[in-house]
Amino acid sequence: MFAFTETKPSGTGKPESVFISWLLWQPRGADLAVEALKEVRKLARYEGGDPDVARLKALFASLAGADGRLH
Repeated sequence: MFAFTETKPSGTGKPESVFISWLLWQPRGADLAVEALKEVRKLARYEGGDPDVARLKALFASLAGADGRLH
C-alpha cells in the first residue's frame, strides 16, 4: 500500500491521462460506473490537498454518476 507524504501536486501526469489509461484497461463488459465508484472510494483516502488527486476523483465520480458528494 502506498501512502502520500507530499501535499504538493506530483506533476507526474495529468489526472485526465490517468483516467483515460484506467478506462482503456477495463475488461470488456465491465460495469464502468461500479468500477469508478471503487476508485472514488480509494482516492478518498488521499484527499489532502493535491489538486491532481481531487481532479482524478472528480472524473471517477462523474463516471460513477454521482449527483452529490461521494465519501
